[in-house]
Amino acid sequence: MKKQLKTYGSLFISLLLLALLLTGCGAQSAGTEASDSSNTANDSKKTVIKLGHVTNDQSAIHKGSIKFKEIVEEKSGGKIEVQVIPGGQLGSEKDLVESTQLGTIHITIPSAAVLSNFIPKATVLTLPYIIEGKNEKEKYENFQKLAKTDVYKEIAIQSNEAGLEIFPEAVWWVGDRHVTTKDKTIVTPDDIKGLKIRTPDAAAHTEPFRLLGANVTPMNITEVYMSLKTGTIEAQENSINQIYTNKFQEVQNVVNLTGHMTQNELPAVNLAWWKGLSDEEQKMISDAMTESGKYMSELQLKANEKELNLLKESGMKVVDVDVEAYQEATKDTYKAFEDKLGKGYYEKIIDAQ
Repeated sequence: MKKQLKTYGSLFISLLLLALLLTGCGAQSAGTEASDSSNTANDSKKTVIKLGHVTNDQSAIHKGSIKFKEIVEEKSGGKIEVQVIPGGQLGSEKDLVESTQLGTIHITIPSAAVLSNFIPKATVLTLPYIIEGKNEKEKYENFQKLAKTDVYKEIAIQSNEAGLEIFPEAVWWVGDRHVTTKDKTIVTPDDIKGLKIRTPDAAAHTEPFRLLGANVTPMNITEVYMSLKTGTIEAQENSINQIYTNKFQEVQNVVNLTGHMTQNELPAVNLAWWKGLSDEEQKMISDAMTESGKYMSELQLKANEKELNLLKESGMKVVDVDVEAYQEATKDTYKAFEDKLGKGYYEKIIDAQ
């Protein structure tokens, strides 16, 4: 009997060991399959980049953004997807910069004027008549050269303090900004006194007009058309492309060619996100931003010329103003920003050209 029990005991132990062995093999197999499945999912997962801006889908800025998307998606072999969200759907330019700082979106393309609220040295690019040149083409060429200088790159260095990274040599050039009015022409600076004018919400935009005695109302561009239509404001200032694509010609009759500011967009990305990218990814995105900026800028040059003629054809009166008088009246604007810029920085930018 004892012998029989011993035999049964040995058999039970053998069966138990076999069961444990099989269970272990099964678990190992399932674990391997799960790992393989996880790797496959990771391989197929795309990196999504959100890019928000405020201009409409007919603007050169939007077309440049789409070009950036195409370049990045092609060069990444489809591993990166760029989602472009235009038209201020995610807020004003200022909102979008703040969203980029927080990492809610990855990239935005604000004007230097709005970005100057976060990067003080960027203010210098917005000062009246700061970019030299007899026409828009010359100004664009001069700005491209300026963007390669060490003086200009101080803006990029300061951007890191705001939790942002900008691309110094990525020139997104919009061109000269001009004032449109309902009926009044503003040939001289005296004509602008008391004028109810909209500007973007940035001191770099508002200060020159306040110095000229205008009644300035900062406002998101998405509100401008209706405000002009209802008479809440009498005037606004923008590039020819923005005047045309926002259909301001429907509610304004005069384009006054003040050329008081040469607008440049400064693409900015979230710094923490940027630092998390590989060197290869950073180079790809930086190169794409430069290439798409050139594409956008050349589109803008052609658009400004073509659309000025279209504005004339629509019935708008185009007025050549006394530019020298405006230059003289606004020449000391930089002094109001010297604390932000750092003493002597304005003069360095002038000399660098």
